[in-house]
Amino acid sequence: MEIIKLGFICIVGILLAVPLKSYKAEYGVYMGIAVCIVVFGYAAQYFAGILSAMEQLRGYVEDNYSYLTVLLKAVGATYACEFCAGICKDAGFGGIAGQVEMLGKLYILLTGMPVLLALLESIRSIAG
Repeated sequence: MEIIKLGFICIVGILLAVPLKSYKAEYGVYMGIAVCIVVFGYAAQYFAGILSAMEQLRGYVEDNYSYLTVLLKAVGATYACEFCAGICKDAGFGGIAGQVEMLGKLYILLTGMPVLLALLESIRSIAG
C-alpha cells in the first residue's frame, strides 16, 4: 500500500511541477526536488528494514560479514548516485548527472575490489 501512496505522491508532484515549470522553470525544479526528498524519506524507512535483516544475516555468516558490508555499501552508493543524477537531469544538468553516475560506478568498483581480490586469492590457493 505504501508503494501506491508513493506513486500517487509522485504523480501529484509531477502534475504540480509541469504548470510551475511553464510559469517559472526553477519552480518546477524545486517541486521535483521536493518529491525526490519525499521518495528518499520513504526509501530510508525501507533501508532501516534492510539493516535489521543484515543483522540477522550476520549470525549466519559470522566470518564473512565484511562481504555483506561491501554489498550494503554498494547498494547505498548506487541509490545515492541515482538520486543525485536524477535531480541533476531534472534541473537540466545532464553533464553533471553523467559525472555523478560515473563516480558511483567507480566507487562501487573500488568498494568491490577486496571481494574480487579474495576470490582470486582463493582460486590461486586451490590451483596450487
